[in-house]
Amino acid sequence: MESIINAIKESICSSYDIEELGSEEYMVHTDKYFDDGDELHIVLKKEKEGYELTDEGHTLMWLSYEEYNFTPLREALRDAIIEQNQVRLDNGRIHTFVKEITKIGEALSSMEQAILQIAGMRHLSRSNVANTFLDDIKASYQNSSLSTKCDFRKKIQSGEDTIEPDVFIEGKTPVLVFGVNNSERAKETFINLIFARNSGKPYKTIVVIADEADISKKDHKRLINTADRPIEGLENMVKITEDYVNA
Repeated sequence: MESIINAIKESICSSYDIEELGSEEYMVHTDKYFDDGDELHIVLKKEKEGYELTDEGHTLMWLSYEEYNFTPLREALRDAIIEQNQVRLDNGRIHTFVKEITKIGEALSSMEQAILQIAGMRHLSRSNVANTFLDDIKASYQNSSLSTKCDFRKKIQSGEDTIEPDVFIEGKTPVLVFGVNNSERAKETFINLIFARNSGKPYKTIVVIADEADISKKDHKRLINTADRPIEGLENMVKITEDYVNA
């Protein structure tokens, strides 16, 4: 234990402390905290072939208390943070493993950075989250069984008007998908829905409305009544679309 403490203090910070939890298992007190005052939860475990550092799932659990939803884009950001800090994420646990005691300090620093950066994702403002909503929609379809049928740049000319869906899905009857996350998008989408309905061509229309979309009740009702298939939020969007395309 003394060797471990010295290795950490020599490579990172002399103020760090270690609390023995059990047989060859220690809590590392880094003196770094989450925004609510909770200390980072990092446990050091002695294994047969080296040492493991793990947050024991505490970081993602802490985010869950904030009702934080991992959209596809946020998952990609989280995974990038994990990769950049050279740690791993398995079954909700952030962890890393080193064979040599002299590497513990470096590994601990990587763990701290990964935890703090992932915890910091909660600061994505509503406006930023709203800005990523359309990207989240596209990413969801790109990672689905519908990916080969999707066109994300399709522009449909209808007389003098142009219909611009966020996603065009090929099929016996093409499906036009529109994402709505704010008032301006709601009005644009309503116009596109009217153009699609009056184009003289058979289209199915889907409107995906963000869970926290900043739109009026009037706009919300108008979209619900105009779209062939309205969907609230991203959670079941792909499954609903797959069933709708194949119907």
